[in-house]
Amino acid sequence: MNIRQLEAFHTTIETGSVTLAGERLGISQPAVSKLLKSFSETCGFQLFTRSGGRLVPTLEARMLAVEVERMFSGTKRIARLAEAVRNREWGEVTIAAPPALATLYLSQALSPFLAEQPDIHFTLQSKTSPRIGELVAAGQIDIGLSVLPFDHPNVGAEIIMRFSMVCILPAGHPLTAKQVIEIDELRNESFISLFRDDCSLMTIDRAFQLKGVQKRNRIEVPLSETACSFVANGVGVSIVPPFVGLDYSEDRLVRRALLPETFMDVWLLTPSGRPPSLASQKLVDFIRAAVRPFDQRQTPV
Repeated sequence: MNIRQLEAFHTTIETGSVTLAGERLGISQPAVSKLLKSFSETCGFQLFTRSGGRLVPTLEARMLAVEVERMFSGTKRIARLAEAVRNREWGEVTIAAPPALATLYLSQALSPFLAEQPDIHFTLQSKTSPRIGELVAAGQIDIGLSVLPFDHPNVGAEIIMRFSMVCILPAGHPLTAKQVIEIDELRNESFISLFRDDCSLMTIDRAFQLKGVQKRNRIEVPLSETACSFVANGVGVSIVPPFVGLDYSEDRLVRRALLPETFMDVWLLTPSGRPPSLASQKLVDFIRAAVRPFDQRQTPV
């Protein structure tokens, strides 16, 4: 048996005519008849009889047609899958990001993309930046977002966003009357701080140290979103990335620019030892668009 014989048989069963089968396959009627004859000889039994000028499949041919139909249904599924992969509508993508991004912002930013791509299996992990670099280097995740660079031969790294931290205050706090908050003005404020192993905490502490200001840590929390909750409830003030706490209205939480400006970078890390899937490439493009509103890098002239 060969695929051309099976195609001729399958199409003749579907159309009920050798002539129509030839038209669908783009070959002549005699060519179809020749394929059916050779297929019948291979099978060892008659496939069709004629009745009233019509081609009628035998019982044996109908039994065979069931299996042939399954085979061609399988090839159609493969063709649809190939088209979905080609159009980046199917695949598996795993992303790891720091908690400030993974807790809320990425889920909101990527939801439109994932809603339009129901066949993509998506995994989002919340990890520290050093751990994210290790996972990318080991090829265990497809995309890493890190606030630290990661120098490794198996990791491709590029900055996709540079953002400035913002000061968050409870509504009604005296400092909300100002549009820009200086570090000096936070000297005696109850501060909601992140845990010691958080990379953004090191950046914030350094900003206080450079101004010679002692930060008054009152509460330590694991997540920036948790800090926003405490601030919104009037417990203290904090400094967070600009994409954190966006779901709080100004009657609960007020966001203000901070001086001196305190910048952090977000690095896109990808495995360099293997080409990215089409789905990963499309998701990377979507992530670039999602972080663009917060990117404060100067555009070269």
